[in-house]
Amino acid sequence: MKSKIVLLVMVLFVVFGLNAQQAVIRDLTGTVELRQPGSAEWESAVRGQAVMPDTVISTGFKSTALIGIGNSVLTVRPLTRLTVKEIRASAGTEAINIGLQAGRVRADVNPPAGGRANAAISGPTATASTRGTVFEVDVCTLWVTEGSVEYSGTAGAAVIVDAGGYSYVDQGSGRVAYPEVTLLGSLDPELPIGSDIFYSFEGGTAKAISLDVDTLVDYE
Repeated sequence: MKSKIVLLVMVLFVVFGLNAQQAVIRDLTGTVELRQPGSAEWESAVRGQAVMPDTVISTGFKSTALIGIGNSVLTVRPLTRLTVKEIRASAGTEAINIGLQAGRVRADVNPPAGGRANAAISGPTATASTRGTVFEVDVCTLWVTEGSVEYSGTAGAAVIVDAGGYSYVDQGSGRVAYPEVTLLGSLDPELPIGSDIFYSFEGGTAKAISLDVDTLVDYE
């Protein structure tokens, strides 16, 4: 009887171990705080700290956090608040679900060897989801660096945004813009409140981007 109990415990450990996945704070700068599941108190984050599902992460002014989730990496930009809703790994598939309340994040989604990685970042009015790529998203705009991302709002059809493209969600209608439409509009999309720069995807260097138009062209 005792041997059967031990065997059952081992089986449960293996089953839950296969489905367990942990997020870890790899690096941080400035003020980064966590609110643990079920708690109303904020605590200062530290390097190497585990981040459990339903943990809320907040970054201050000029503050960032680098979070490793399986083979993927999430870069939390300054003045951002998000919730790690789901972290799961089973049968060679990693699933990551992030709720973005404010600010901006970059996601480097890398599937495990021979497996897949499904990631979704949901804001108040739009969701970006992918199975392995590099993109950056705030509460209303998506930029894609590598691969393709499915972007959907609270209304209308989802669109596919490929590498080098971007899209945004209309706050009034809840519809997302097709990448082809964004090319006909402004090439300098509005940044989130409190931000005045884009972050370069290479080396994390901050680069200011602006577009000056001196003359109007009249097309016959």
